[in-house]
Amino acid sequence: MKFIKDFYLFNSRIATHVIFWVAYYILFGFVWVAEDGYLASFYLEFILLPTRILAVYVVIYFLLPRFLLKRKYTNFFLGYVIVLLLAGVLQRVFIHLFYENLLLNNVEKGLFSINMLVRAVVLINTTVLLVLGAKLFQLWLIEHEKNREVRQEYLEIRSNRRIHRIATDNILFVEGLGNYVNYHLRDKSKVTAYATIKDTLVLLPENFIRVHRSYIVNKDHIKSYDANTIDVENQMVPRGKSVTDEVLLT
Repeated sequence: MKFIKDFYLFNSRIATHVIFWVAYYILFGFVWVAEDGYLASFYLEFILLPTRILAVYVVIYFLLPRFLLKRKYTNFFLGYVIVLLLAGVLQRVFIHLFYENLLLNNVEKGLFSINMLVRAVVLINTTVLLVLGAKLFQLWLIEHEKNREVRQEYLEIRSNRRIHRIATDNILFVEGLGNYVNYHLRDKSKVTAYATIKDTLVLLPENFIRVHRSYIVNKDHIKSYDANTIDVENQMVPRGKSVTDEVLLT
C-alpha cells in the first residue's frame, strides 16, 4: 500500500498535520485581512486556531470512528452539533477577551449575540468539513486499495452454477469466445464463464495485459515471444500487431 503511505508527507502523520495547520494559518491570515491590517488578521487567526484544531480532532478521531463509520448517524449528528456549539462559544470568548478587548481595545461589543455565535459556528464548521472530507477520502483510498489487493489475489468466477475461487497467479491466460471466456490455468484445466473479454480485463490485476482482441495473458508466465505469438507456459497465444515489446516486458 505504497500510495497510501505516501499520502502522509515524509511518511509522517505529525509532519503532515503540522504543515497543514501552518499552511491553513497563513492562508486564512491573508484571506481575512481587513482595515485593521495584517497584524490584526494573523493575530486573530492565531487566537482562533486552537479552537478549530480541537473541534476538528474531536470529530475525526472520536465522532467519526465511533459513530459515523459504524453508521450511527443520529449519534454522530448530535455529537457534531454539540462540538460546533461548544467550539463556537469558546471561539467567541477568545475573540472577545484577546482580540476585541486586548488588541482593539473595543469594550463596546458584548460577549455574546446570536449573530456572533452563528458566525463562529459557521466558520468552525467550514474548517471541520474541509478536514473531515479529506479524512473520508483518505479512508476511501485505503479501503479501495485493500479491495484491489484482495481482488488481485483471488477471483470469484461463476461457472456451471458454481462459484470458483481462483488465485490470479494460477491464471495463465484468458481466451475470449464472444460472450464467454475461458480461464486457462496452470494445471492445464480451464474454467468457462459468461463474460466479455473487455469486462474480464477490468477484474484482473495490472500484470494481465490484452495482447489480442480475444486474449489476455498473465505477464508473469510469459516464457518467450516473437512478432506473432507468445509462449505462456508452453501454450501459444496469438499476438496483436499493436502490442509492443515494451508492453510485454514492463
